[in-house]
Amino acid sequence: MKDITLLSGLILVISIISCKKGNETPASTAALPKTYTEDVRSSVITTKVTYNLTYDSKNRLISLAATPEPSVIKFVYQYPDDKTITMDLYNYSQLSIHEKFWLNGFSLVDSTFQYNDTQDTSTEKYFYDPNHLVKTVNNYDYSGGVSSLSNQTQYTYDNNGNALTQSDNTGTTSFTYYADLPYNLSMGLGFVAGPKYFIKTTTSDASGSLITATHYYKFDSSNRLIQDSSYVSGVDAIAIKSYTY
Repeated sequence: MKDITLLSGLILVISIISCKKGNETPASTAALPKTYTEDVRSSVITTKVTYNLTYDSKNRLISLAATPEPSVIKFVYQYPDDKTITMDLYNYSQLSIHEKFWLNGFSLVDSTFQYNDTQDTSTEKYFYDPNHLVKTVNNYDYSGGVSSLSNQTQYTYDNNGNALTQSDNTGTTSFTYYADLPYNLSMGLGFVAGPKYFIKTTTSDASGSLITATHYYKFDSSNRLIQDSSYVSGVDAIAIKSYTY
């Protein structure tokens, strides 16, 4: 089955693990990345892809497209009203995944509906605590008008509203943070929030053994993130995400 998470595959991370509300003031144009590059290097694979990002007049992301054209991968976002958002993922100009998001009264995702070009359909339902932090996400396979629970993800948080753990039927991922680096990256997806601070380490046991990625960050003179380098222990891999403005 094809499936994408809240950010619809935007490897952007993260995302539902925050205390920021989606209805906060949008980032200024100068604070929004114009390009985003993923560079993965290991003993078995080396890939590098750069995406162009475009935004609407409200500084909301409307497209993220791999270069050069025609894009291998392109995400297109539309905002038909204040309560719904759609995302279309194209592979070489062919529609691969369509997803619709419904927002709650705090402009955060309440539920989603997704189908793809292999006839798979799935839905999600988000549950929040009184501080508007995601506590549980239920994933359902949808067929013949009937939904069946396929996975459940649960989150725990520290006192700052950063996710400490993320657990589902594949295992548990835990996070630590740089307490002196407040999170300030915006990519025009206001209905999805980032963590309170930049992530320092991510440790997962989903593969059957512990694998830890340690993050190092670089910022420009305007304190905008320009590089996020992740060094992954045990698998001889480096992942570098870079941004231009």
